[in-house]
Amino acid sequence: MSTSDYTPKAKAKGKAYWHWNTTKTKLDFPAVIVFCCFFFVFGFLCSSLRSQGSGVRQRGRQLLNSVEYELMGHGKTGDDSISVIPFQVISWRPRAFYFPKFATLEQCQHIINLAKPYLAPSKLALRKGESEGRQDVRTSMGTFLSVSDDPTGVLDAIEEKIAKATKLPRTHYEHFNVLRYELGQKYDSHLDAFPVEQYGPQKSQR
Repeated sequence: MSTSDYTPKAKAKGKAYWHWNTTKTKLDFPAVIVFCCFFFVFGFLCSSLRSQGSGVRQRGRQLLNSVEYELMGHGKTGDDSISVIPFQVISWRPRAFYFPKFATLEQCQHIINLAKPYLAPSKLALRKGESEGRQDVRTSMGTFLSVSDDPTGVLDAIEEKIAKATKLPRTHYEHFNVLRYELGQKYDSHLDAFPVEQYGPQKSQR
């Protein structure tokens, strides 16, 4: 800038720029201090939390290592191997699952042969005052078999597989109900629930 260009207006402009620049510098310095303090405190807190977390994990590992577990022996109190039973969900409400090839053809034929000598006309639950007679509601043939009726162990193996699939103990089960429906035979719609006032005391309500 030449001497001729230095006017009072230019002088005032230069003073204003210097004042703004120094003011900005004065404002920025405290901000830098605040930011530094903030990051210092933040870093301190993070390091404290991490050390506490690692301490908790370390104490957890020590406690876990100090506990002695008695593992179940294979074949004694648990299964001797991992078993997988494939199934397909048919419906959730009502809940229905499909287990393909749950029993082999040989097992099914064995049960048929085992039940044949005991097949008899299927019975109905009778109300108070009703008597046995010709029933058109249920016309099939059937019988009940228990695991003890089969010395070969086929029913025992199937019952064990049912327990694994349902996660229910075998003590909850009824006997196997084997039914035979010939052409034209039926069982009309019914509910496996029996009001005590009509049927008397019941061992179970399905």
